[in-house]
Amino acid sequence: MANISALHKPARKGEPPKPTETVQNLVKPPAGSKVPLQLKISPEMRRDFRTYALAHDRDANDLFEEVWTYYKDKHG
Repeated sequence: MANISALHKPARKGEPPKPTETVQNLVKPPAGSKVPLQLKISPEMRRDFRTYALAHDRDANDLFEEVWTYYKDKHG
């Protein structure tokens, strides 16, 4: 039978941060800056989108913004 009292406790993570400390995760990014958007799409759609952007000498970010603006205009 195992001697449970001989087992050691795992190390603790340390003291939690003080309430007055901030981690700057609620700061709004500056206007005009770009932030990441994560989407789950099929590899085929990703490849097709990126290929289209490259074939038309377009940045994928700019193309996505154009597509999104068009969609909003047509579908409210």
